[in-house]
Amino acid sequence: MNSLRARRLIAPLLLIIAMGAALACSSDRSIPITPPDPSGPSFSAPLPIAIGQAIGVPTFAAGDSTTGGRGQTVQGVACDSSISVQHIHAHLTLIANGVQRAIPLAIGATGTEVIQGFVVNARCYYWLHTHDATGIIHVEAPVTTPLTLGQLFAIWGEPLSRSNIAGFAGTITAYVDSSRYDGDLSTLVFAAHQQITLIVGTVPAEIPIYAFPLAF
Repeated sequence: MNSLRARRLIAPLLLIIAMGAALACSSDRSIPITPPDPSGPSFSAPLPIAIGQAIGVPTFAAGDSTTGGRGQTVQGVACDSSISVQHIHAHLTLIANGVQRAIPLAIGATGTEVIQGFVVNARCYYWLHTHDATGIIHVEAPVTTPLTLGQLFAIWGEPLSRSNIAGFAGTITAYVDSSRYDGDLSTLVFAAHQQITLIVGTVPAEIPIYAFPLAF
């Protein structure tokens, strides 16, 4: 990552750490989803995110697995340091066997430098990556193109199917924002301030929803 991009990342990071977590609005989008079911789970009021924190129980090692991205192009997604034309953020929550699991930092980032739980520098970034373990997914590409949950998991090197999520096998239930998603998980396209929740096993009575920091 060049020095300009490093400054662009570090400055908001320091500001947010100083000010604490802040709330931001979500944007509208069109996704093939099922309307909320009144008999289904409830959804929390937006929960604040502090940059660099771990949301959920640490379960996975930082970075990509041995079968994930190591700098090579993965499913059409490159690892580079190009200036972003497309730059949005989404949030991913994984609940497996009744426990919320932290999405690890440095997915899609190689040769990383980490300060206070946040990746501030890397040899290269995939267009889909994480800087910390908050579950925030950074979608940063030099071109405007649809990027999917399946591509993120391929870069991470973890399975994604309707029977196995990141090594947890069982019945899979998915939500996008507050609506159930019954489509193909691998083709789910990321959108700005989108909330994706993947559940393996029993669906909890309440599903967490997160508010993005102002810098995101």
